[in-house]
Amino acid sequence: MSTTSPLPDASINEHDCQQDTMRRINHWLSVLEERIQKLLQHNDPETMKPGEREQAISRHLMLTMRLLSLRQQYAKASAPTEEQAIMNALMHETEEG
Repeated sequence: MSTTSPLPDASINEHDCQQDTMRRINHWLSVLEERIQKLLQHNDPETMKPGEREQAISRHLMLTMRLLSLRQQYAKASAPTEEQAIMNALMHETEEG
C-alpha cells in the first residue's frame, strides 16, 4: 500500500494554501492602510522634519509595494484564464497611464 496522497488532494491543498496566502496578504494590506491612516491622524506631516517624513513614507511604501507584489503573484497563480486576461488588461492600462 502506498502512503502518499493522491494527486487531486495535493492540488486542493495547493489551492487552499494559495487562498489562505491571499487572505493573509489582504489582511496585512488592510492593517498597513489602517496604520497609515492612524499615523496621519496623530501626526502633522507639515511639522515633521523632512528626514522623518521621508523615512515614514519610504517604510510604508516599501511594505505596501511588497504586499501588492505578493498579492499579484498569487493572483496570477490562482486566477482562471478569463480573470487573468482582465487583470493583465488592467495592469497594462495602469502602466501606460
